[in-house]
Amino acid sequence: MILPLLSVAYAGTVLYQLLVVNQLKLATDINSKDLYAWHPVLSNAFLVFAALGMNSAQSIRGSVAASRAAKEGYVNAHALLNWLALFSLAGSGAAIFLNKERNARPHLTSYHSMTGAATSIAFLLNVFGGVAMRTVPGMYKYIKFHRLNGYLLFLALLGAHGTAVWRGYAGFQPSEPGRLVLVGLLGAMGLATLARVKTSLLPGGAKDAAKSN
Repeated sequence: MILPLLSVAYAGTVLYQLLVVNQLKLATDINSKDLYAWHPVLSNAFLVFAALGMNSAQSIRGSVAASRAAKEGYVNAHALLNWLALFSLAGSGAAIFLNKERNARPHLTSYHSMTGAATSIAFLLNVFGGVAMRTVPGMYKYIKFHRLNGYLLFLALLGAHGTAVWRGYAGFQPSEPGRLVLVGLLGAMGLATLARVKTSLLPGGAKDAAKSN
């Protein structure tokens, strides 16, 4: 449970700074020219849902993997959480796109925007790839690539958030200690994720007898 706790700690800190300390207002009019605040809010929701989805997938080990009924619950939770992450991502992307369009600002002009856009597209494809593996006959053989992509995408997501915090794109300019703490939480999430990786379940790894995830 360390990964979900770290994600909530990170997102909670950012949102507290945004909405309480900086008192950033969330526009309620879809036609507003100031939709920016919704971007970091929904981006952090995306991060939390993605972390919970990752935790569900990595929890399919040992006795859970050996029981089809027990495994199915974690697989369904993983799928649901990734869909919630995708919806949050879509809202976040729409908010920043419309905000820039309505204020005549250029798109994709920073490392944050470029890594964020690339990660978003890849995440969308990986979610639909997961759906295909559960519904299209013969597609499950690619599950190891789906897992690998999931790990790489989650690390890329952490990197995109890191650039947001470091350059002040998260809606506030954190102090030097605060910035280091937030980036440290992102790094801890990355380490927590990598610590639970089973190389046998990735491309090139040995076949897993229990067919765990």
